[in-house]
This record gives sequence, C-alpha cells and structure tokens, in this order.
Amino acid sequence: MADIYAFPTGVNPRQAGRDAAPDLPGRPAGVPDAVWNAVESVRSMPRLDDVRYREIPVPSTLSDYGIGVEFESGPHGDGRGFPHDADPLTDAATGWIMMLYSNDFRSDWGAHWRCVAFARLPLSSVENDSLAPGMYWDDMCERMEGVMEGVECGSMGGTVTVTQNTTFGSLGDGDSAGCEMRVSFTPAVPTGVHFDAGAYVAAWARFLRSTIHFNEGATVD
Repeated sequence: MADIYAFPTGVNPRQAGRDAAPDLPGRPAGVPDAVWNAVESVRSMPRLDDVRYREIPVPSTLSDYGIGVEFESGPHGDGRGFPHDADPLTDAATGWIMMLYSNDFRSDWGAHWRCVAFARLPLSSVENDSLAPGMYWDDMCERMEGVMEGVECGSMGGTVTVTQNTTFGSLGDGDSAGCEMRVSFTPAVPTGVHFDAGAYVAAWARFLRSTIHFNEGATVD
C-alpha cells in the first residue's frame, strides 16, 4: 500500500514532517489528530503473510476523511500484490473495509467514526446451503469481538447473500458458489482514547483468511 489513507479533494498538499516515516508521506495540513492517529495505527499494524493488502480511495461523498484497505487471500498467494485482478480466483476471499470520519458528530452514526466493510467469500459444495449466511455472519461477529470492546454484535447491521454461478456451452464445467457480505457498524472508541483503526483492518483481514481452505501445511487460525 502507498500510505493507507485517502483524503477527499480540497485538502492541502502533504507536508513531510516528523509524523511520517522516511518512505511515507507526511501529515497533510489541516488533518485532525483523530484521523492522523487512526492512519498511523493502520500503518503500524501487523500484516498476515498470506493476505495481500492495498489502499483504496474513500469517496468524498461518504465522509470528510476516510481510510480504505482492500484484501485478497487465497491458497495461491505469493505476497506480490494483487496478481489475480484480471482473473479472480474462485477459491480466494476478497474484500475491503473503510473507516469513515465526519468532522461533525453524526447522530445517525452515534459518533464521528463509522465502519463499512465488504467480503466476497468462496463456498464449497458442502457449505452451499441455507445455513451458509448465518454461519458466515456468526464467524464474522466472533472475529470482530476482539476489537469491538464490549459492543454487541446486534449493533452491527448487514446482509449476507449466497451467489451461484452456472456456466453453459463453450465455458465448460466451471460452476461455482460464493457468499457476499456487507456490514456497517459504529466502532467502539472510549472517551479520551484514539481510534485504533489498524485493529479493525487486521480483524477483517483475519476473518477473510479464516474462510479459505489452504493447502495442507498452511497455517490458518
């Protein structure tokens, strides 16, 4: 990833300073402390070897500032970025998470921060049934519990959709099933504590990785 944050048009050019590592852009003028601390938490988070990461822009219509990260995890990962963009793997899990920040308190969020996330997950033939949506939702809630700091999973909203692709004619036998998940929630940020956005990014990455059936010998929690 380049810098792991996206600022909408209109923010002053970045100014290198003590807030940036030598190979990363400095803090842009006018960026709130709350946002910059969140950016630095993502920069310093541990990354999983078998998950590929990249920064994605956050639309300026959604918030004043935002942090967006996209992921891909699969048994063919080689750590060189996103080699399968042109030919997505049916056995890979992909997704993204965005942390949105509003300068003004948002009553509909109940906070300044809001998280939205998406996941596209593979489904094996034995999992492709009516239980799959609930299974993946429960697993996602369990993975996020560690960073939600006491927030009930019931406060998270979203949808889980099972998809079925059937091929015909010259495309041959390439039927596949998948699961798409869309989630939104207000993160738990105690008063006087900086928002640890990196913990949420890392948790979403772990959830995506947990849905992959790696080759024997691979380490997956």
